Amino acid sequence: MNFLKNKWWSIVILLLAVGGFSAYKYAYKPHATTESLSASFKGDASNFLTKVSSNSEEWLNKAVVLSGKITSVDNEGVVLNDQIFCQFNKEEKVTAKVNDEITVKGVVIGYDDLLEELKINNCILKNN
Repeated sequence: MNFLKNKWWSIVILLLAVGGFSAYKYAYKPHATTESLSASFKGDASNFLTKVSSNSEEWLNKAVVLSGKITSVDNEGVVLNDQIFCQFNKEEKVTAKVNDEITVKGVVIGYDDLLEELKINNCILKNN
């Protein structure tokens, strides 16, 4: 009888260990990178801005690939076509200058109706 009790506890402990390991792997899975996300829109930045201004909620947290002209550069990112702020990943080194045509991939985080500015983060440079 003592042997059956030990076997029962061994099974319970094994199940708890497997369940705990599975829960840990699920909770701490790596974040999706911008490279791995599939783009919901690919095209010109001006065309996308028109789509977003009419229904910004539809585009939140979606990856997009945009092409446009740099109108401003700062330490954190660039502004495309005077209205789309692209914040780059910390690892991404941007050497582009004002008036350069670039293509970026990033995730839409919001549209400011008052300033009519779109914000995209986790941007990476794409090859044209």
